[in-house]
Amino acid sequence: MTAMRRLMLCLGLVVFSAQGAFAAQGEILARPYGTVPGMSLGYWEYLPLGYDDAPTETFPLVVFLHGTGEVGNGSATALEKVMNLNAPPRLIRNGRDFPFVLIAPQRFNAFISVAEIDAIIEYAKVHYRVDPSRIYLTGISAGAIQTWAYAAVHYNKLAAILPIAGNASSLNLCPAAASGLPVWAFHGTADGQVSQWGSINPVNQMNTTCSPAANPAALLTLYPGVGHDSWGRTFDGSAGHDVYAWLLGHSL
Repeated sequence: MTAMRRLMLCLGLVVFSAQGAFAAQGEILARPYGTVPGMSLGYWEYLPLGYDDAPTETFPLVVFLHGTGEVGNGSATALEKVMNLNAPPRLIRNGRDFPFVLIAPQRFNAFISVAEIDAIIEYAKVHYRVDPSRIYLTGISAGAIQTWAYAAVHYNKLAAILPIAGNASSLNLCPAAASGLPVWAFHGTADGQVSQWGSINPVNQMNTTCSPAANPAALLTLYPGVGHDSWGRTFDGSAGHDVYAWLLGHSL
């Protein structure tokens, strides 16, 4: 990256092209609230290595939704709270490269609505070179609850979901099951904030109650004795799961 580009990024300038925001490939970049026309929330943006060099190529999109501990107004300062999580934004800042576009929005409360999630995905499809057949949604805690909620309605827009420490016990997920939406849920069995049954029940519903049952079968990984933070070990791979390869292995 040239010195001039680094200067521009440090100053927080937002430059647009016909394809959207100025590409900062291989880096995590803050897009504070009010600086990106068409986006109602501040967010973290990551464009994969090679994005600038392949102007006709499309890329998978991962949207990451935070929990209640990371709420904020989307300012540059507030967005730093998202970096407290051992999750994709911080992993990227610490040097990990991913082969997908990442958008990690911040909201003043963590229960981002289905309509807001849909607006983010539709914005990304227009302003970034996103492969519409490879859009993935993941979130933790409240963000996982809303991941489930979005998938229950817009399952036809998603290639796979990865909800961690969420709760979808009250949702009708049979349409998503019938669509073949791949699901992999994670939860700690000692979670004192969101019961493990918030993940067990929806997975059981999709696999045993729905007719037709989910195909592929919805997956559930429970971590014995683990509390609410079941996401760190999931996202960084220390629990032995490559969730990114799993996500990217699915497409519409």
